[in-house]
Amino acid sequence: MSNDRNRINFFSFLAFLVLGALVFRVAYLQLLQGEFYTDYAGRQAKGVMESTRGRGYILDAKGEPLALNKKSASIYVFAGEINDRKMFIKKLKDSGVKLSKTTITRLLKNNGFVWLERNVDIEKAEQLVKKVPNVEYLLEEQRLYPERKLAASVIGFTGTDNKGLGGLENRYDKILQGHKLQLLSLKDSKGKRIIFEDTRKEKEIDTYLYLTIDKYLQGLSEEILRQDTERFMAQRGIAVAMDAYTGEILLAASSGGFDPNEYGKYPSSEWKNYPAGFLYEPGSIFKPVLFSLLLDKKDLNIREMVNCENGKYTLYGHEINDVHPFSILTARQVLIKSSNIGTMKLSDKASKSEFYEFLSNAGFGQKTGLSGLGEEEGILRDVNDWSGLSKPSLSIGQEIMVTPIQIARFYSAIANGGRLINPKIVSKVENGGNIYRPKYEQKRIFSESTAKMLQSLLTDVVKDGTGSNAASDFVPIAGKTGTAQRIDKNTGTYSNREYVASFAGMFPADNPRIAMIVLYDGPKTSIYGGSTAAHTFKTLAEQLSMYLGLKRSYVYESLPAS
Repeated sequence: MSNDRNRINFFSFLAFLVLGALVFRVAYLQLLQGEFYTDYAGRQAKGVMESTRGRGYILDAKGEPLALNKKSASIYVFAGEINDRKMFIKKLKDSGVKLSKTTITRLLKNNGFVWLERNVDIEKAEQLVKKVPNVEYLLEEQRLYPERKLAASVIGFTGTDNKGLGGLENRYDKILQGHKLQLLSLKDSKGKRIIFEDTRKEKEIDTYLYLTIDKYLQGLSEEILRQDTERFMAQRGIAVAMDAYTGEILLAASSGGFDPNEYGKYPSSEWKNYPAGFLYEPGSIFKPVLFSLLLDKKDLNIREMVNCENGKYTLYGHEINDVHPFSILTARQVLIKSSNIGTMKLSDKASKSEFYEFLSNAGFGQKTGLSGLGEEEGILRDVNDWSGLSKPSLSIGQEIMVTPIQIARFYSAIANGGRLINPKIVSKVENGGNIYRPKYEQKRIFSESTAKMLQSLLTDVVKDGTGSNAASDFVPIAGKTGTAQRIDKNTGTYSNREYVASFAGMFPADNPRIAMIVLYDGPKTSIYGGSTAAHTFKTLAEQLSMYLGLKRSYVYESLPAS
């Protein structure tokens, strides 16, 4: 009994000593060595990294993916764990790792976490880890553009950290950005790296950005433009098609382009969205603007006779010429034959202030609101800065700078009965189960009767005038040709060699639904829109009509609008 009690006392005393030692050790570590171990833990926790998962998808009008995500590897190292840093850098370079000057500086001077290369092939990362000590990698998401060049300047691209840098990727970056994760990298007792993820956040895709653009139509238009740009020996071709009643952009194409998967391999000029950012003097496709004002506000009689001076006319000391000389034309023929002299004379019916107010109300000199595409607002000088020649010059599309989108919007107003509708390229955004749709903003800029008369006049331009090359046996087309001189950057005057050739219009002409513009910058085979852009317009109009199931006919008919 006594022996049992002694044993109990002995083990109790021993337990007390062990407990006391533990308490003393904890107190020592906490109170006297706490700062050291806090710093040590901080050094271990320098493996805190940020990653983004689940960036939202960009889809076309039918839900086909234009931008999604794929798994990739990002290579990193903890610089403090490297013994010979210069040798380490050499091994990386010998292994094909591309190191920036900033990365090399961090490797030489820092002790913490350093990214070596982001978004590389997983197999490459695995081979590198086996070859070079201390190198490790983690899985991230990289943006993938499955259609490559298609609509690239609309979609834009992301950088190495998956942040939107251009186009809609940049404009909607806050919505698309996905979920930010914090990753903590630590080593266990055996030296094995362990990555801890913040799993509290969702990683599934919950954001979808739907465009109004149809993948098929966009791809088709880009290919046709590339072929015809080469055919007409132009610097660039541009096309925009817009639903005249909803404002939805069906295609916004140019003949150049870049692959957003490898955007760094292309000049930044190719990143530009030319349908929204190309500034130019429109030339004769602008003449319907004056006619819409005169028909709507001045009761223009289209049978009124106009003396076109046999092709030569002096105004404010400047000689005005027509490509083809005409003597007397009706106002209707002035537009159909595209007489500069006749148009300038008709502009006398409106005052400077009336014309300026109409141009401003029609949205010229202002952005259309098509955000995300690097849109230019154009140039419309204040009426107080106009010279005597300004109003007649503006009537034929000079002394003003526009974008293709602005012209497509104005022709949409002619097609839909006189309502100016802001174009849109995003149809809806789905975010976390909620759906957001852009508003349809519109205002009336002229009457339905004016719109109907303009539709009739522009149909005649194709049937009997300068737009005959746009005439189709498949779908009736209404529109206007344009040939505009470019400004010579060296002299500041009009160039005798560089022109913009264009055709703007709508179809089907008897009940128009789609407004479209095609233009070529610097064509060499012919400077005239009727000989170049009109051909491409016809091809695109026929393809769109077939694809969209628009009413078609094999002859031009005068049918009542439904």
